[in-house]
Amino acid sequence: FLSKLSFITSHYAYFIIVCLIASLIFWGSSSGTSYVDSLFLVVSAMTATGLTTVNLSKATTGQQVLLFLLIIFGSRIWISICIVYSRKRRFNKRFDEIVREARMRRRDRSPPRLAPSPSPPPEGEITGDARTREKDDDEVPYLSWTPTIGRNSQFYKLTSEQRDELGGIEFRALKLLLRILLLYLFLWQFLGCISLGSWINNNKPALENSPNLWWLGIFNGVSAFNNSGMSLLDASMVPFQRSYFVLITMGLMILAGRTAFPIFLRLILWSLVKIMRLVGRDYNSLGEALHFILDHPRRVYVYLWPRGVTWYLLSVLIFLNSVNWVGFLLFNLNNPEIESIPTGPRVLAGLFQALSIRFGGFHITNIANLHIGLQVLYVIAMLVLAYPIRLGVRRTNVYEERSLGIFNPRNDHDSTQDGGQNTLIDELRRFRRQLNRGSVRHDAWALMLAVVIITTIESGQFRRDPVHYSVFNIMFEVVSAYGCVGVSVGLPDADCSFSGGWHVASKVILCAVMLRGRHRGLPEAIDRAILLPSEGRFSREEE
Repeated sequence: FLSKLSFITSHYAYFIIVCLIASLIFWGSSSGTSYVDSLFLVVSAMTATGLTTVNLSKATTGQQVLLFLLIIFGSRIWISICIVYSRKRRFNKRFDEIVREARMRRRDRSPPRLAPSPSPPPEGEITGDARTREKDDDEVPYLSWTPTIGRNSQFYKLTSEQRDELGGIEFRALKLLLRILLLYLFLWQFLGCISLGSWINNNKPALENSPNLWWLGIFNGVSAFNNSGMSLLDASMVPFQRSYFVLITMGLMILAGRTAFPIFLRLILWSLVKIMRLVGRDYNSLGEALHFILDHPRRVYVYLWPRGVTWYLLSVLIFLNSVNWVGFLLFNLNNPEIESIPTGPRVLAGLFQALSIRFGGFHITNIANLHIGLQVLYVIAMLVLAYPIRLGVRRTNVYEERSLGIFNPRNDHDSTQDGGQNTLIDELRRFRRQLNRGSVRHDAWALMLAVVIITTIESGQFRRDPVHYSVFNIMFEVVSAYGCVGVSVGLPDADCSFSGGWHVASKVILCAVMLRGRHRGLPEAIDRAILLPSEGRFSREEE
């Protein structure tokens, strides 16, 4: 039954089941937190949103550890690693079946001249003519034949032997990529958390409601890398406004964990290829796997893209984050709360807030005290900055483009195998077209429905306090939840998020908004990077 579920359905089931179980554990270990608040905190941690209805400084150590684990196991990188591992295991089973079938055929008939075994040699070179092929006379020297490659690494007209050979190199690529991803996940979090914990413990800044300083650094580091935005400090990052080391370290972790993850990963793989070339091992087993990953990234991983799309992502992120950075400095020229910060730390604080406003979820100052124009800019940023990664996933998946009406196979004249020859202008034009053809409409109805329902439920609060419970503040909170950002205008009499003052029904609706927002960037159709190897896979790929 589970094998027949679609990827998106399985993803929803995983999140809902884990959140329900974890909420019962959180609620059962608390004496003063309601079940709805427990559910809200668990969903917020699991979806990497970071909104809180109660102050985490009042949570027990066990509850903080539970949220810490949920942040990790709900992160995009962790789940994508599990997908790579599942596909690698399925490839193992597939190759075992091929070997068994070959042995049965040899027993049933006289031994003919058999083709080389499709089982991927773990350490040696691949068999066939690829061993004697020159490195620069073919774009795919890791294969023993010249393939017909269409848009986004689609291989056409493959024989069964060629499919097995392609599966062998893809298996080795998955095996190598899994190791790189695990090292990436571990080293960034380990080194970042140790650095933050040691700095905070040695410098001992004045902190209110402070837990153990080492634990604070570790929790904030994991929260930053996984783009959760949760902090054990009620004031979030306000106490670190002038701490260059903390802001730079956490800013890099925010980029590495989500916003620039596809860029960092491709840079690492490209660097490994260059190193292999320098040491003269460019086309051994490891080098061939690296070349295959870079040539056909979306065959093996959701968040690894061709060269042209990666450059487009970098350009868009630099532009949009620069707008937020400059906006923070210009809109707050006459803001006494911001101008009280010295110039150097103020500029860095603006950059950190620009990075956090999309994915990080931390706030370096009270959002409610910022210029209203900047708050509007942040609402737009929380929506728009999700699309570069989201559309990058869809841009590099033909199946998803067909389901959205974006790609027509009859107009497929791109014979390049990775789309890298497309110019940056072409990628930006595709981004605009895809934005117009369904992505905005896909999000708009969910946001509008949630805002209308919550505004209706909170109408009594609006009549009592029309300033703090304004429609704009509700819209800001809903957009932050849907974008899994976690930035909030807050409450005037509490340090938790604005939703902490809402009615129970509104909190439950916002939980649903967070869950839907967490799943909006995932592949919604067949995607080679999540498709398990099987006989039916190839026929669906060549449809």
